[in-house]
Amino acid sequence: MLHRGATAVAIGLTTGLSGCSGLPPLGDKPQYGRVDIPDPGPPEYRRWLPAGWDSDTNEDWFLTYVEPGPFDGPVPEELVSRRAAQRRDLEYLGVGYENYDSLTRTNLATVREGTFSADTVRSALTDSGYEPDGTYRNYDLYARSDIPRRVAVRDGVVVSTSASLHRTPDLEATIDAGDGHTERYHEVDPTFEAVTDAVGASRLLSIGNHPSLNPTVAALGADAFRVDEDAAYHVLFEQYPETVEQPGERMKSAIEDEHYTGMAAADTIDIGVDGRLATAGARVPLQPDEPRDFVPDPPQITWGVAFDAETSTVTLRYELGPELDADRLWYDLVPVDAVNRIENQPLWPDRDTVGPGDETTVEMSDRPDADGVDVRWGPKDDPGMRLFSYVPERTE
Repeated sequence: MLHRGATAVAIGLTTGLSGCSGLPPLGDKPQYGRVDIPDPGPPEYRRWLPAGWDSDTNEDWFLTYVEPGPFDGPVPEELVSRRAAQRRDLEYLGVGYENYDSLTRTNLATVREGTFSADTVRSALTDSGYEPDGTYRNYDLYARSDIPRRVAVRDGVVVSTSASLHRTPDLEATIDAGDGHTERYHEVDPTFEAVTDAVGASRLLSIGNHPSLNPTVAALGADAFRVDEDAAYHVLFEQYPETVEQPGERMKSAIEDEHYTGMAAADTIDIGVDGRLATAGARVPLQPDEPRDFVPDPPQITWGVAFDAETSTVTLRYELGPELDADRLWYDLVPVDAVNRIENQPLWPDRDTVGPGDETTVEMSDRPDADGVDVRWGPKDDPGMRLFSYVPERTE
């Protein structure tokens, strides 16, 4: 989802995660020196991005990669919040977030990989609004139309698309690239190849353009978190064109001027340059190992939705996911021009718990200026986190 050199809202980092908060005291400057950072894994995720994808868009990040796994312990808050965004956007399809080996999301699709059986996913889909939709190569296909979504399933792999998450959904192109039936993007784009060769794989990784570093100068960037038993490591990569002098100094200036969040708590930042590629790495101290608030651990839910235009009523169906306390789920009717305005209303006001099979209705006529419904997760008097959004199509 990237036109390289553009700045816009980030794919997959949709909860204010661009790295512009957590500023150090005014006048503080980081120290520079050597930092030993764990080696990355191989960039196997890039096989899912086909050569022919449309890169001429105005988005910041076009690929995110996550290694979910268990997530306990004193990890940095920024890593927690980024993980929350990834987890929230992942429908429950019979396999929990922590049980996937990896997640790769592009502007075309989301790919889940692990050791699960296709039968586990198929069984879950039978209890949802997804319907069988044929096959493609060695995948079984499922689809639904309330919010256009598609799922392709085989043992160990689920490829999914959603009109609400992917700018240009393309299930078949993603499968073709992943299974080696077509050229991959890194095979035809030297800049993408160089950056992914350098950054490899990490616990959490985003590739595209940094909203808060050098988006108008760098050709491409990557933002990665790695974690070991003692610390987390935040690593930034930027590939600069030949016309830019001193890439390392460019990156250093940007970090100091913008106070990039992941670097703010670091004692030392390691700046390196390899040709046109500049790298900044920092060891981020682990936070106290205290219980986290429940908001950064959003549930995985598969939602169904229907709209009655005559009554202006939205019906929300909780199809798949865990049983939850009802007082953690809210709805907000969103005006067209809403800015920093959230008015949470109980989604299931007369229930203690909700789970698969439950339905509720929202009267949009209660707020005539609203054009959509947000489902939110958190305590009532806190903005919490948006789990799901629906904007019905209206006919004049």
